[in-house]
Amino acid sequence: MSGAVSGATGDWLEAAIAAHQRGALEEAEAAYARVLAVAPANARALRLRGILARERGDLEQSRRLLGEAAAAAPHDPEPLSELALTELLAGSFAAGERQLRAALERAPGNLKALANLGAVLLYRGHVREAITVYQQLLEQRPDDLEALSNLAQAFVEAGDGEAALAALDDALDFAPGHPQLLAARGGVLCALGEFAEALPVLEQALSIEPRDDIALANLGYALASLGRHDSAAGALRRALAANPDNARAAADLVNLLHRLGDSAGAASLGERFLARHPGERLVLATLALLWRDLGREQEAAAVLDLDGLVFVTDIPAVEGFADLAEFNATLGGLIVSAPQLDEPLSKATRGGSQTGELDLEGQPALQAFAGLVAAAVDSATPALRRRAGAAHELARYADQPWGLRAWATLLASGGHQTPHMHPQAWLSGVYYVSVPEEIGAGGDEAGFIEFGTPPERYFTREQPVTRRIEPCEGRLILFPSYLYHRTLPFDAASVRISLAFDVVPRGAG
Repeated sequence: MSGAVSGATGDWLEAAIAAHQRGALEEAEAAYARVLAVAPANARALRLRGILARERGDLEQSRRLLGEAAAAAPHDPEPLSELALTELLAGSFAAGERQLRAALERAPGNLKALANLGAVLLYRGHVREAITVYQQLLEQRPDDLEALSNLAQAFVEAGDGEAALAALDDALDFAPGHPQLLAARGGVLCALGEFAEALPVLEQALSIEPRDDIALANLGYALASLGRHDSAAGALRRALAANPDNARAAADLVNLLHRLGDSAGAASLGERFLARHPGERLVLATLALLWRDLGREQEAAAVLDLDGLVFVTDIPAVEGFADLAEFNATLGGLIVSAPQLDEPLSKATRGGSQTGELDLEGQPALQAFAGLVAAAVDSATPALRRRAGAAHELARYADQPWGLRAWATLLASGGHQTPHMHPQAWLSGVYYVSVPEEIGAGGDEAGFIEFGTPPERYFTREQPVTRRIEPCEGRLILFPSYLYHRTLPFDAASVRISLAFDVVPRGAG
């Protein structure tokens, strides 16, 4: 009785599925409940009702039902694959990865589970594992264009642009002129800084699929990087016409219009976008710089208050460890032993390496670190609530549950991070595990973290206001994710180790 039902109960299940498919969710919920009242171990009904609960936003019920479905059908990978999607929607990416691996234990080679596992690994920064998973998938389905594009992206994340291009060229051999593959190739060339080579590839893709807003945004980026600003603005306008919610295209166009002298139009565009998407990070960061150039200091200061919105906490001790030195030494050992990538092309790290996302539930030291971040967020929240105005919506997520993502960065002598921000998070931060004694010892600011300087491609008339903070072992810095930040190069005999983190509202993924 775990799978099929018969008679009236079977009719009820078919009626539930039909209601579910046409979007009558209340009716479907009642029908699934009726089936399960008679056949409580029916795996199909449990699975579909679990999917329905996820669609209705009840993630706890979805977890429970899909867990029961997995128990009722111990050889079926589908309930576990669906449970993984629920975990991902809840922001529990490590848990989602575990469920997908469990699904693959039941059905090695399951294409759906492989595709989702590859995507999760790529998102979590476990890039080499993602490459292996996508290669396994493509052995079974070599014409899977999405997997081919994702494999290319994984090679980019691994810092191997040539392998990314080779993967896409292989795909184009059996799907010549496919717009998705061409657009992906153009995106890789942009990531490599080969903008002139990217232009004809992106234009070919857009001649076939003219409303591909991501390809249009990349085209705008390439044109602007080559100094063709008017043409870039045209491409970005087309991107927003195709997808008015494309934040990257909106932010780039705001800055480009400002460069071209239409600062009022740029401000209007950005403000209209924020009215539809309050607090969107890319557009907000760009607009705040524009406000400062326009002399709208009060609005700019509300977003770029580097003294009031950057919180510094020096941790004296951590429960469960003899002293701070033992805690940091334990963290450092875990980080050094984790797989690392050298200078991923899409990341800010230069002259160093970066781990993928760490499992914060796996080790006591990482659990303790997560507790330090939670305490810092709780401490900062009252100040965030006091921030007025709809421009940044900093307090918007203060009462909502959130998840934590963290990864480590190791910088050797000469290493640094270029200006960047974290557009998918609410708050971000860094904790310093190990700092070379040379940093801060010579009276200069080499190795310091700096807030306020945007990437070089940004146009501003006014010199950005900046704040530099010395890294110290045991220091935790918390800040709004839209703030651009970088680290300054340093010379030292040892490696600087830090844990970076994002506080992500549940459901934002």
